[in-house]
Amino acid sequence: MIATTCDAEQILAATRDTSPVYYERYMIDYNNHAQYQQATQDKVHWFFSLSPADRRDYSEHFYDSIDPLWWGWRNHMKIFFNNKGVVAKSTEVCNQYPPGDMSVWNWG
Repeated sequence: MIATTCDAEQILAATRDTSPVYYERYMIDYNNHAQYQQATQDKVHWFFSLSPADRRDYSEHFYDSIDPLWWGWRNHMKIFFNNKGVVAKSTEVCNQYPPGDMSVWNWG
């Protein structure tokens, strides 16, 4: 996740295909938090616009300065920081998916 050249949509598409249960759970939760969907997309796009060094710094201080989005939906970044091998699998193949495919945010 830190060193990937993939964008958020490539990560989501890869996760959909490599770990469908985790993608489905995330999207159900995402759809249950409609008021935070745009803010979540904006935040994850911002995160992937950072350099690898800045991504690492952010991830190491993820809980230090909790933003309002975290209070509204604690799992808004979960699929991008999953520690059960989900991210590792998706980053291995994410470059095989088209960048910027916003349709991956529309599930169900």
